[in-house]
Amino acid sequence: MNSRLMERLQAGPLLCDGAMGTQLYANGVAFDQCFDQLNLTQPDLVRQIHRAYLDAGADLIETNTFGANRIKLRAHGLEHQVQEINRTGVALARAAIAQHGGSRPAFVLASVGPLGHRLQPLGQIAQPEAQEIFREQVGALIAGQPDALIVETMADLNEMRAAIGAARELTDLPIIAQMTFAEDGHTILGSSPQEFVAAMKGLNVNIVGANCSVGPGRLFPVVEAMLRAANGLMVSAQPNAGWPEQVGDRLIYPSSPEYFARFARRAVEAGVTIVGGCCGTTPDHIRAMRRALDAMAPSEFEPERIEVLREPPPIPAPAAHGPTVLAQKFAAGKFVISVEVDPPRSP
Repeated sequence: MNSRLMERLQAGPLLCDGAMGTQLYANGVAFDQCFDQLNLTQPDLVRQIHRAYLDAGADLIETNTFGANRIKLRAHGLEHQVQEINRTGVALARAAIAQHGGSRPAFVLASVGPLGHRLQPLGQIAQPEAQEIFREQVGALIAGQPDALIVETMADLNEMRAAIGAARELTDLPIIAQMTFAEDGHTILGSSPQEFVAAMKGLNVNIVGANCSVGPGRLFPVVEAMLRAANGLMVSAQPNAGWPEQVGDRLIYPSSPEYFARFARRAVEAGVTIVGGCCGTTPDHIRAMRRALDAMAPSEFEPERIEVLREPPPIPAPAAHGPTVLAQKFAAGKFVISVEVDPPRSP
């Protein structure tokens, strides 16, 4: 395999971008819309988000194709647009890099997510059918000439095998394989990080890792377990910005850019090769991570054991100091005026 990306990774760690879906949501796109279709209907918005991450210092940007497989697109009546949506997704990422024109080289990762339906024996989709569906999407993606494939947010090892198998039938591009893990450090189907890494070693995968799931602190032990089991494989880590909380009609993610900067440094010190963010992360998170990585000396990229990264503590409830002014007015029967302010729909 002669890959510019793999050659670059040999020289040191790379910074991936953050979330696409929650950034689209922050720009007014409803969660019940098909995010992947926006490659065709709102290409400027998708390209704008790519550019924001490049401006923040990302070395790697993922295509807006996470759900662009036949099954997920069928829910929106778009299953006939698999080819166009995926090819355009790669083209938009390429165009964003060309328009950015920065001194730092950037690479395109073609994103492949889960099918959205369980495979047998837990569900109705047989392994050969799943592999054929993935083959259709991967074929469309590689037609756009990405630098690598990233198969991400998988919870089922059999589904990951189907996706990787389909990809390797079609291409020798580098493959990043990322599973999603729950708070107990296992996938929802019970696979450990070590079992995942062992399964990937026989499938010609270049990089293994974890994404989405939980925040940096809870994902860190999972990543450390992968590093211990990797035995030559590179490791990636792209956590969520913590657990989201519903505030009115908005989702709020608690982990700050500064917290992600600490995570980026410690992950690279531990031996992680690709670090980035998933749901809830923004260009501000990536910018903070860029500063943290740029501040490290090359010698600090050597792996070492490090302390466990802790999640930020929850915001404490205000202490009781007697009735508030508002409570006093209510008690006195006074007229009170309140104002409702909606949060902005863009960063």
